Amino acid sequence: MSSLFRSRLYLRGRRRMLRLVMAALLPSCLLLTAPSARAQDADRYPSHPVRIVVGFPAGGSSDMAARIVAEGMNAEWSTPVFVDNRPGAGSTIGAAYVAAAQPDGYTLLLIGPGTHAVTSAMYPNLSYDAIKSFASVIQIAKGPYFVLVNATSGIKTMDELVQRARASARPISYASTGKGSGSHFVAESLSKAIGARLLHVPYAGAAPATLALLAGQVDFAISDMSAMTHMQSGKLRALAVTTPERLPLFRNIPTLAEAGVQGVSYTLSVGLVAPAGTPAGVIRKINATVERVLRKDEARRKLEALGFEPAPTTPEAFAASIASDVSRFSAFVEQAGLRLQQ
Repeated sequence: MSSLFRSRLYLRGRRRMLRLVMAALLPSCLLLTAPSARAQDADRYPSHPVRIVVGFPAGGSSDMAARIVAEGMNAEWSTPVFVDNRPGAGSTIGAAYVAAAQPDGYTLLLIGPGTHAVTSAMYPNLSYDAIKSFASVIQIAKGPYFVLVNATSGIKTMDELVQRARASARPISYASTGKGSGSHFVAESLSKAIGARLLHVPYAGAAPATLALLAGQVDFAISDMSAMTHMQSGKLRALAVTTPERLPLFRNIPTLAEAGVQGVSYTLSVGLVAPAGTPAGVIRKINATVERVLRKDEARRKLEALGFEPAPTTPEAFAASIASDVSRFSAFVEQAGLRLQQ
């Protein structure tokens, strides 16, 4: 065997051995570099505009809360943060969009945990899982729904509405902010509590639901603080709030329990989630930024004017709240037979 041939065999063997060693070391190298790469992602974040998707039309209280927070985040970062309304199907269209987005912190979803939970139970063929497809970021605020009637209806109390519902030959109609929304849940709970059938007329958000009530197209509505202007003008009358206690801004409006309807309460809360797999450092950065925004007097005043109480939480606490609501409302949807087909 020539010396040249032996040299070639030796070099070939060395190369093979080197490839084997590199293959064995590669997973360890990736483990060592991944955390630092993710830390760099958080350090650089945000380097371009951030989108907050809202699954309801513009004009509702959830949409307005998102815009208040987006404005504050924009000022904190000097980076554009904008609201992208993607309404429909009880907010599931917007949720599906965010669940499929890149998990980099640049696409966020504003949710109401109750609505998020109800829709996950009502729609059997969703492309996402209400818990597993998202990373919780922060709860922003809490607020009420109102039971509203047109001022020309002649109904002045919750008891009068209940008596009309029980006496009517046909189910009286109500407007909700959409199938699977928190207002839908409240009305179905109300129907069960008073022992009277109600006709559900869903709308794509609070603003169109309120307009339907103003136009006399429905007998009553379950809507949020976006109806406040019409309440103050006297065109709409609030019979009750859905929160467990009265609101500081509306001390004269009783709770459902005070108005004689027991066992029905709902607190509208809103918060941010991101696609599952978003780096923890990015989530912490968003959480800290939103918390700073909510501590500022301007943001607090704007939220309180909507009937919201700023209530920031840790990502872990918000995740626990969402999981609790998913469990609670899934049971209700099954018992009430509210599951829908997409």
